Amino acid sequence: MAMMESEVLSNPVVAFALRAALGAYIIYMARGFYADPLSYFRRWMPRMTENAWAKSVIRSLACFCVWGGCFIVSTAIATQVFGLHGMPLAYALVTLAAIATWFLLPKGSATLAGDESENESENDSLRRMK
Repeated sequence: MAMMESEVLSNPVVAFALRAALGAYIIYMARGFYADPLSYFRRWMPRMTENAWAKSVIRSLACFCVWGGCFIVSTAIATQVFGLHGMPLAYALVTLAAIATWFLLPKGSATLAGDESENESENDSLRRMK
């Protein structure tokens, strides 16, 4: 049974499909966290105080994850489809992933807590709890 699984996973088409799906899923999830950094925490921990530094950290990590997803997809295409390898390709893929990240980040994202007044954020927290 294990031999059959390894044969399936070593198929280049399956390997490409799994890598592309993983990269696309990472991009999809990270874009959501970039757009609204504390949405997950609001849903599961509604009484948590929202800090500006936490939003900045989560947004930065989400941006890195979008870049990582772009790098995974571009690497899968370069190695599995075109059969390219080497250090010049690695530099090109890092640059390509950074450019793709710039275009894939959501433009209409929620404002950070430092951008809004303290009263508005307290009112929003109270409104969400009701």
